[in-house]
Amino acid sequence: MARQMKSRRSRKRGRPPKPPQALPTFSLRHLPRVTLPGQSRSGGGKTKLTNRRAAIILYALASGCYRETAAQLAGVTAESLSHWMAWPGQPYEIFQRLVRKAEADLEARMVTALTSKVEVRPELALAILERKFPQRWGRTPPPPPAPVTVDLGTMLQIALDRNESQRRNQPLALPASVNGNAVPRDPRPPRTIESWASTVE
Repeated sequence: MARQMKSRRSRKRGRPPKPPQALPTFSLRHLPRVTLPGQSRSGGGKTKLTNRRAAIILYALASGCYRETAAQLAGVTAESLSHWMAWPGQPYEIFQRLVRKAEADLEARMVTALTSKVEVRPELALAILERKFPQRWGRTPPPPPAPVTVDLGTMLQIALDRNESQRRNQPLALPASVNGNAVPRDPRPPRTIESWASTVE
């Protein structure tokens, strides 16, 4: 009972299980005929790369599947397929050539399908040219903005000159009272510093 409780708690705490991946189905009569030579890799045990697994992987790749999906269809891990694509000797070198040929055939079929629809949809031609010749047909990004140089000394001098001009044009501020006595309001408009200077002269 305690073990069951513990297992239930551990299931709740752990990461939820991934949903099963829907893999494409295929018929065995559609598989290509593959005959790989015997293993010549030294220091290795019996290889899992059989003719049947190789045929399933090649058919899946030719159908447009990723290598990881092709490995799952063949019943092996993606790491195993990656090792087969890197190991020297037989049967791996022939298998590597067959894998590259299957992927090249898929690319050729997809390009043919696209180019056959170019007259109906001209934007496909532009998409192909952008990917095939990006240096000539790729979309060039907009040029970067020109660098802005800021002269702080000039900006400070402009601010000081503006402040000085505003201060000179302001009217003189008269006190509201002198020794507690209210200063009578002058009905005339306020004088500026320039007008006071002209009267003194």
